[in-house]
Amino acid sequence: MKATLTQHPEDLAANAVRSIDDFQGGTVHRLRGRLWITAEGHAQDVWLTPGMRLTLPDPGKLVIQADADSTLSLITPPQRQPLTVSLQHLWQRLQRQRPAAGVIGPKCDGVC
Repeated sequence: MKATLTQHPEDLAANAVRSIDDFQGGTVHRLRGRLWITAEGHAQDVWLTPGMRLTLPDPGKLVIQADADSTLSLITPPQRQPLTVSLQHLWQRLQRQRPAAGVIGPKCDGVC
């Protein structure tokens, strides 16, 4: 299943299972009920009870099972731009802030 992760609450009925094959990392936030979480690459499964969150930085398969009627949110981390895009953006900003040609800067009266 290709997952669309969202911060919008999602209901999961008692004993229902949600399996996400391509989980790209993020946070499982339990809003109501009790959830059993199994994440690929993690040695231990986790129970999420009232107010708990589980952050999984690594991609992989994620299985969530509701012990009772539950509500959860899957919160994805902000998308990171490739370094080349970030450097191009920085260069463009620097170009916009560059003073016009022929402008030296503030006048210096011997003490600068």
